[in-house]
Amino acid sequence: MAHLLHRFGAKALLPRKKGDKILPPLISFENALKLREQFYAIGFQWPYENIVPGKPQLPPGSEAYAARQREKEQKRAAREKEIADAMAAMPKRIAEYRESRKLDWSEVSALDRLLLTPGQIREKYVRRRLMRQNQ
Repeated sequence: MAHLLHRFGAKALLPRKKGDKILPPLISFENALKLREQFYAIGFQWPYENIVPGKPQLPPGSEAYAARQREKEQKRAAREKEIADAMAAMPKRIAEYRESRKLDWSEVSALDRLLLTPGQIREKYVRRRLMRQNQ
């Protein structure tokens, strides 16, 4: 980029014309801004201030847009943190769930073991216990 600027001077920063077509400059505006920063970083004065004066001013009303974007990003980050915390607690919650669904066969009476199917036993002992806990 700098070699183009050295070779062509201000023409490298201006749009070009080829026949009836208008072509973009050899050095894009973003690259010109980078070169400008490099000039100032090493202590030189940017000689093309009239062509590339610096970052353009934001259009009016863009502050509200930027504020909405920041707010969305904060919400997104909070949601990601919430999900990460929930995922970290997931093994414990799964273990608790499995433990709550286990059937303690010592509670089941001998008569129920003989007369009821496993599904009926589960209904009588596990599901009813869970319903009482949730009420």
